[in-house]
Amino acid sequence: MRQLRICLPKVLAALVAWLALGAAYAADEMPHPGRLAPATIVPSEVEGGAVATVGPGDTLYLTVYGQPELAAQVTLDVRGHIVVPFLGDMAVGGEAPSAIAKRIADGLRQRGYLNDPQVAIEVLRVRSRMASILGSVAKPGRYPIEGSLTLLELLAQAGGLKDNADDVAVVLRKDSQAPDGQRRMELLIGNKSLPDRPVQDLSLQAGDVVYVPQAKVFYIYGEVTRGGAYPMERGLNVMRALSLAGGLTQRASERRISISRPDPGTGEQRKQRVNLDDPVAAGDVIYVDERFF
Repeated sequence: MRQLRICLPKVLAALVAWLALGAAYAADEMPHPGRLAPATIVPSEVEGGAVATVGPGDTLYLTVYGQPELAAQVTLDVRGHIVVPFLGDMAVGGEAPSAIAKRIADGLRQRGYLNDPQVAIEVLRVRSRMASILGSVAKPGRYPIEGSLTLLELLAQAGGLKDNADDVAVVLRKDSQAPDGQRRMELLIGNKSLPDRPVQDLSLQAGDVVYVPQAKVFYIYGEVTRGGAYPMERGLNVMRALSLAGGLTQRASERRISISRPDPGTGEQRKQRVNLDDPVAAGDVIYVDERFF
């Protein structure tokens, strides 16, 4: 086992500098960028995984093999900096964990603390690379992008789609070239209403927001067997809508079927008589009246 080379003046100076840095961060009311890891922390028990690079908010676990007293849990501050035992403040934002480990090992060797240090960095928690998912999913929220993450993988992590979810998800992504600084992408994530179209996937980026809206529906009431709201289908017409509602009752009149639809210009509901082969649009309210005799 390698032994720590004792150089008392250097050790004392490093400890004083490290404590001074910690006090300065606390005085500025910034999140504490680093602390010695509690004895109960075991790397294999923490969450997280392999990531390409780290950023502000990410938590790392530093291990120096053969020197358990140098183990530390550190969190990148808003500048992407950490405080490393004996080395002090280090800017590591945007670097790979392996590159950070090499820099720490080089620092310990060059400053004379260890002859041949072997350093490992494990990412405990990822907070800098996150994607959000909202809407009709079981567990909406923010999820870390560890290495890579696709839209369908995010949907699986979020517990899948709810029964009322639409087949199309909207992905909002920051884009300086877009007119409003945000690009909008629509992807097919289900084929309930479009069975002949393949499901689409997308590699997500940090900051992406995924929204899964509720499925578009139409409404049907009056002299039908099962009135209520029904999901839209491609090419839906009045006849198909009636069949979804269980058909007409004995009192129903095929000539007295109407649709209430919002006017595109004013938004006011307008009622009009329709035939069985007339198309049905999302949000339509179909009403089947009874016969006069």
